[in-house]
Amino acid sequence: MKRGSVFTIAGGLLCGLVLVGGWKWRGNPDALWQTVSQQCVPHQQQQLKPDPCLAVDLDRGYVLYKDRNGPLHNLLMPADKVTGIEDPALGRELLPHYFTQAWQHRRVLSDGLKKPIDDQFVSVAINSRYGRSQNQLHVHIACLRPDVYIALSQQALDEQWRMLPVQLMGHTYSARLLSAAEAELRDPLAVLRDYVDAQGDSMSQYSLLMAARADGNFVLLSTHVTLSELNLGSAGELQDYRCGLMSQL
Repeated sequence: MKRGSVFTIAGGLLCGLVLVGGWKWRGNPDALWQTVSQQCVPHQQQQLKPDPCLAVDLDRGYVLYKDRNGPLHNLLMPADKVTGIEDPALGRELLPHYFTQAWQHRRVLSDGLKKPIDDQFVSVAINSRYGRSQNQLHVHIACLRPDVYIALSQQALDEQWRMLPVQLMGHTYSARLLSAAEAELRDPLAVLRDYVDAQGDSMSQYSLLMAARADGNFVLLSTHVTLSELNLGSAGELQDYRCGLMSQL
């Protein structure tokens, strides 16, 4: 075997070990579910107070929670146990459209900042099974990073998934447009599932982010686990929990 091949294989194995080690060393993976099931939901049912959540809607099946990481970062989670993006019921009209629900609650960021945040600055994201720290599905609601916002504004997109010609945060992303009309009818996770199935891949390795465009339509961004990029599939990396866009643009 050539020396270069040996180094390539060894490098790949080392990357894999680093990624797996980082994934396993992530604290209590049930912390969010314990908060939802042992505090937010019971408090809402017994006292009509969602504490420590911001809101609990049992009819629509979700809770809204202020994440401790960053001042402008919220989570929308199922009120029932749903592990994550790999759940086979997601995107099949068997569960609520959590991704859409998260977008509908984007104003929670404006409430936190105490001033309006333009929809174009806001995004919602869900990470892959390997790019998350918690085993309760949670959709991140936060602003886009300024550099990501600028990069996306320079891309010509259509309603077909295409690999972006530039990397974002050092990782390869694919993107497509989602019309406002389609967004009202289809779960964005169903759109991603169609794409993943066409690749013959597993949803567990994929991540999804949705952001608005100036014309009222949306852009979907997806990345997936790629050892050569040290990429665990976390589209949440494109978000800024302090919303620097409000001061930079």
